[in-house]
Amino acid sequence: MIHAIDPHRLNIQHETPFNYASATELRREGKVFFIGGNLPVYSTLETMYESYCQENTELFHITFGDPRAFEQNLDMVRQIKRNFSIRLMGQTSYPLSASQVEQVYLAGLDVLDIPQKACGNGSAAGTEGDGGSSLETFNTAASTFPPWSIVSTIIVEHTEPEQVRSTIHCLLGHGFIPLLALAGGGNSWNQSETCDLFNFLAAEWHRYKVPLKPIMPLLRLATPFVFNEPSGLLRNVIQKLGDRRGMAASDIRRHLRTSGAVGSFESAGL
Repeated sequence: MIHAIDPHRLNIQHETPFNYASATELRREGKVFFIGGNLPVYSTLETMYESYCQENTELFHITFGDPRAFEQNLDMVRQIKRNFSIRLMGQTSYPLSASQVEQVYLAGLDVLDIPQKACGNGSAAGTEGDGGSSLETFNTAASTFPPWSIVSTIIVEHTEPEQVRSTIHCLLGHGFIPLLALAGGGNSWNQSETCDLFNFLAAEWHRYKVPLKPIMPLLRLATPFVFNEPSGLLRNVIQKLGDRRGMAASDIRRHLRTSGAVGSFESAGL
C-alpha cells in the first residue's frame, strides 16, 4: 500500500510539521474536513453541509478543546454523526475518563487519537508517572472502541529516534496505531534520520497488518508517504462498498452497545 517516501514532502514536514485544526478552526484540506470542537454547533454544521455538497469528503476530524468544553465537543460529535454518513475521527489533548471515552464512542466517534510524547523506557508515554490518567484513557479506549480504532500521534520534539522506535513498537503491541508529528524547526534530527524513522513506521505497520484504510485521507496529508492508489472503476466501487459495509457494522455495534447502556440505566432505575 505504501509505495515510497516523497523527498519533497518529507523535507517540508521536517521543517514545518503538519498543522491539525485548533478547537476554534474549521477548514477543508484534501478530502479531510478539520473541525474545531469549540465552534458553535449548528452554524458549523450548515457550513460543513454546503462544502460537503460541493466537494468529496472522506474523513471528518474533530479537535477537542479543553476539559471545560467537553460537553459542547460531545454534542458536536453527536450532531455530525447524526447528519453525515462519514467516518469521524477525534483528537483530544487531555486524558479522558472511562465515562468520557464511553460517551464519545456512543456519540459517534469512530477513531480516537490520544497524542503523547515518546519515551525511552519501552512503554507508551503518559502511561507512567502521571497518576495513571493517560493509562486509564488508553485501557478504556481499547476496551470500548473496535480493534485498531485508537490512534496515538507521537510528538517527537527533543526526542531521540530510538525512543520513538520504542514507543512505536509498544503502541502496536497494544493494538494502537502510532502516527508521527514532527517538531519542525525544533527537531534536532537530520533528514536522513527522519526518513529512516518513517521507513521504520511503515515496516511496523506492515508487520502488524495495521488496517490503515479508515485513516488513509489523513495519512495522505500528514505523512510523506506515497500510497498505491486503486486503479479501475470496478475496484474503486468494490472498495467503497467494503468501506460502507465496515461503517455499517461499526454503527450496528455502537447501537447495540447504546441499547445495552440504556437497558442498564433503566434496570437501575436511573
